[in-house]
Amino acid sequence: MTTSREAPSPTASTRRPQLADFRDRAEAAAGRDLGDAVALHDWSVTSSHDFWRLFLDWAEPAWEGSAEPVCTSDDVEAAVFFPQVRLNHAENLLRPLPGVDDDAVCLTAVHGDGSRDRWTRRQLREEVDRTATALAGQGLGAGDRVVVVAPNNGRAVVAALATAALGAPLSSGMPDMGPAALLGRFTQVEPVLLALDRTGATGWDGADGDLLDQVVTGLPTVRALVVLDDLPLPALPGVRVLRLADLLADVGPDTPRAPWPRGGFNDPLFVMFSSGTTGPPKAMVHGVGGTLLEHLKEHRLHGDLDARDTLYFQTTTAWMMWNWQLSALAVGAAIVLYDGPVLGPETLWQLAADERVTVFGTSPAHLQLSQDTGLRPAEAFDLSRLRAVLSTGSVLHDWQFDWFADAVGPQPLQSISGGTDIIGCFVLGHPELPVVRGRSQALSLGLDVAALDADGRPVLGHEGELVCRRPFPSRPVRFLRDPDGSRLHDAYYAQHPGVWTHGDVVDIAPDGTARVHGRSDGVLNIDGIRIGPAEIYRILKGLPEIAQSVAVEQRSPTTPGATRLVLLVQLHDGAVLDGDLERRIRTTLRREATAAHVPALVLAVPEVPLTHSGKVSEKATRDTVNGDRVANADALRNPGSLASITAALRAAPDRVAPPVPAPRVESAPSPAARATGAGTVDAGVRTAIAGLWQELGVTPHAGIEDFFDLGGTSRQSMTLLRRLKLDLDADVSMEQFLADPTVDGLAATVATASGASAMPLLAAGDPAAPPLFLLNDAWGEVEVYRPLAELLVGVGPVYGVRAELVSLDGRRKSIDELADEQAGRLADARPEGALRLVGFSFGGLVAFETARRLRAAGRQVEFLGLLDPLPPEATLPPVRRRLHRLTGQVGALIPGIGSRPVRAVLRQRFRPETRPADQQALDRSEAVYAQHVLQHYDGPVTYFRARRRIPVTGHFLSAWRSAAPRLRVVSVPGPHHDLLADRHVVHLAVRMSLELRRVARAATP
Repeated sequence: MTTSREAPSPTASTRRPQLADFRDRAEAAAGRDLGDAVALHDWSVTSSHDFWRLFLDWAEPAWEGSAEPVCTSDDVEAAVFFPQVRLNHAENLLRPLPGVDDDAVCLTAVHGDGSRDRWTRRQLREEVDRTATALAGQGLGAGDRVVVVAPNNGRAVVAALATAALGAPLSSGMPDMGPAALLGRFTQVEPVLLALDRTGATGWDGADGDLLDQVVTGLPTVRALVVLDDLPLPALPGVRVLRLADLLADVGPDTPRAPWPRGGFNDPLFVMFSSGTTGPPKAMVHGVGGTLLEHLKEHRLHGDLDARDTLYFQTTTAWMMWNWQLSALAVGAAIVLYDGPVLGPETLWQLAADERVTVFGTSPAHLQLSQDTGLRPAEAFDLSRLRAVLSTGSVLHDWQFDWFADAVGPQPLQSISGGTDIIGCFVLGHPELPVVRGRSQALSLGLDVAALDADGRPVLGHEGELVCRRPFPSRPVRFLRDPDGSRLHDAYYAQHPGVWTHGDVVDIAPDGTARVHGRSDGVLNIDGIRIGPAEIYRILKGLPEIAQSVAVEQRSPTTPGATRLVLLVQLHDGAVLDGDLERRIRTTLRREATAAHVPALVLAVPEVPLTHSGKVSEKATRDTVNGDRVANADALRNPGSLASITAALRAAPDRVAPPVPAPRVESAPSPAARATGAGTVDAGVRTAIAGLWQELGVTPHAGIEDFFDLGGTSRQSMTLLRRLKLDLDADVSMEQFLADPTVDGLAATVATASGASAMPLLAAGDPAAPPLFLLNDAWGEVEVYRPLAELLVGVGPVYGVRAELVSLDGRRKSIDELADEQAGRLADARPEGALRLVGFSFGGLVAFETARRLRAAGRQVEFLGLLDPLPPEATLPPVRRRLHRLTGQVGALIPGIGSRPVRAVLRQRFRPETRPADQQALDRSEAVYAQHVLQHYDGPVTYFRARRRIPVTGHFLSAWRSAAPRLRVVSVPGPHHDLLADRHVVHLAVRMSLELRRVARAATP
């Protein structure tokens, strides 16, 4: 007899969490207090063998053998858990449990027409037993691989559990995935049996060339097709076609049942797949024991699921959350399935109310849809039984927590995140902790989760690469078609040796809460600045016209070697991407984030590419935007979206050379011109400036004229000012440009500029402290230092010291000539007192030689800071000189080029006479730099060394030590070319401020 569950609402109960009971056992084992959540997690990873052994005892799954050894080693890649344990997955999910009513409903399958199929625990166990016997009668046994293609219904569950009962590994998918996506996965599985439920699907009749014919033809290892539905049987030559209902008819009450063997802990259970958007999907084999143990831990300790609960998770048979929810049967909970359409956000909330769901699993997209439509679920539906909502699949934003608390109720909204790769979660909820807005409550017990910075060091409170530093049971046992394990190694263990690298960006707080920011391979690097696309999506959700957005990096069509930010927006019905909306997109991103978040190009598309699990595919979008081949378009739910992106790109105005504004004899004064009393803007100057903007990929359009609203970055603005100096002989300061960053405003400034100061004040500092002088870059300018100058603390006024690099007769000045001139300027600017000098790259060499001259003239050089300059090539022995040429001198001269050889970066695309003026000037600086020979300097030198130099350049410090025996080396984060960029300049400013304070203290009597 089928009975229902009507226990009191867990929300209103005061039940003691199962985690508390487990903690009691853990404290006894550890011999110390583990009452704090962080302390318990720390113990679970520092004593991981004890943790997993204790959990196996406490959870009491059905198993045999020996629990020793718990784990064969501490090597995160090679370790094997519980090699002497044997168990059966289906047995653990379906066996009678103490205190659990065997005649209560444990599985409800809800269909689109409102009908329902229900099974009690006893009924489900019996049907799985009969199905396993029927399949065994067809020759299926342990180790034989099975594929189930079915919607999310009860028949799929029965087929999956019957397969697991026999010890046959299973892989599953949806009929609407299409033949290419299905075969991309299942050809790797090489199944012997295909189980198919065609309910609600079309094209699966077995006709010549239809979906079923293509799939079966593409899976030559299939010996039998078992049809789960009651539709007419297809005719497939060469393949046995059987109806499961007919096979079950031959399994009577007295029929001997097939045994459910207990296999090894690491025997294969599920074959799961990556999204497949970066190439053929990775076929990940997950073991019986690792899957069961991880799911028991997550369900019982983190979710506090037990026999009083009913779980519904919004999923399909193609996503790991389907396998995850099945394991809730092992703790006595009931599960609800749904295979109908989601007609609106109310569909799933109504389902949760009707089925009296206690734990509801959904996605940020569904919650956002609920919010956008004005739905208030607590008022519209009876959610009195609901005690928790879980969300996964993408980033859950702060405002969604606010909406949930207001529109749903006080139940915890738990953001969980992990992946198919581990068939579980790295961050989850916690039954004893409050929800922290925007964050996951806790790290997964037993998993040594950490965030690594760019240098591979653990960080707290900052974004980093998500890694797991100790072995854990739910790692994939292996990949299919990976005989030597190299693909598995490359996927997870190669990037950071000795740890599992998951591919997500995470920040972890000291209290153990965490926030997963998205895939690390989705992080954008625009002009040297790293941008998390999730931050862009969060901000744009505030614009009502935008339904969804994707931000990707595109190779710049105007600047070789550079990239730019392209934003694709999918708009709500009736919305149009006009000048007003685009302006609001740009200004909103600039105001709420930074100028670097402003896209260079905004495109409206009818839809964005989605995987079959509903996730946005940034990889497919990026490849399409760059004109690259999309590795596996069949892994997308909507591959037609790629053609729409291509069409939008072709229609974009900057796909061809943007028209330069026609010369005007006269134009209206700009705001800057009006403020200064200037008159008209010179048409020729305006045209030249517009051309420079276009070279940088910044093109005014649709009424948007501001350089930064158009996606221009701070680094591009410095390039622009350099080009103005070189092309128009116009000295324009950054302050002047920022006053009106438009073409007309800049043209007016050029017309009225009287020449930039040779020694501009970059930061006011403390007038009572000695000034700090920052010497010119490879173009003779100093604006590159402004962010650093403004961040320094405890220093005096900070001045930039510009230089004219070319003599009156057009000859390029040597380093010695520049140093003579700079020494004279500094002596005039500060006739008495100690001097403090700093130079970056090219400026570092000039500063070094300037300090030599000042010291020789009897002046005290209290501080000489060199920001990561390479020694000049002429200084090096012949062998190192050749190595220096190979690695490329330009990396030592200017940010933005990196450590790639200058000739490979700049000259592969430009003939010398056609390269922009600033690049030609850089070439000349390279030559002057290389020809200089270092001389001895007996004063103190502080060398700020970039940690992420290419490896060989670290050996060149010896050349600096030879010239400056009193060299002090301070390591600073980041690569050479990014030391002064936003993400690293703060660290540099802190270290320099400390060094300047150290020098000041030493100088104080």
